[in-house]
Amino acid sequence: MTRMSKQGERRAVSHRRRRPIAQKTGPKKDQLEFGYKVHENGLEALTKRFIPKVR
Repeated sequence: MTRMSKQGERRAVSHRRRRPIAQKTGPKKDQLEFGYKVHENGLEALTKRFIPKVR
């Protein structure tokens, strides 16, 4: 095995462009009137109960 020149070593290294650190993103909270999504299949008399949709 032969010795590699410094310039050859630099050329052999793959280039990675450094990027500035991006601001963190994530899910945004919904601005809900009641604090939850009102479902059309919830019962009027039993407002604190939720009946899931059956597909």
